[in-house]
Amino acid sequence: MKNFWKILTFERMISPVLLQIVFWAGVCGTFYGTFVLYSLGNDVWPLPLIFGPLLIRVLVESWILAFRTYDRLVEMSGGPAVC
Repeated sequence: MKNFWKILTFERMISPVLLQIVFWAGVCGTFYGTFVLYSLGNDVWPLPLIFGPLLIRVLVESWILAFRTYDRLVEMSGGPAVC
């Protein structure tokens, strides 16, 4: 119940968890797209297989970096900012 209250009062962010779900959905989508390209006989199917998950990882890490920076700033200040 205490964690739920922290989510409701915005002391704990839920976006990093959602971004992990977005990452895995993107990886699954990349694999599906690669399978479609392979099934259609397209010769470029190895490129999305290799670079797709890598690109998705870099994008999601850049988004998560903002939330991790906020968490570290809260730790250094001693608590969440109150308006």
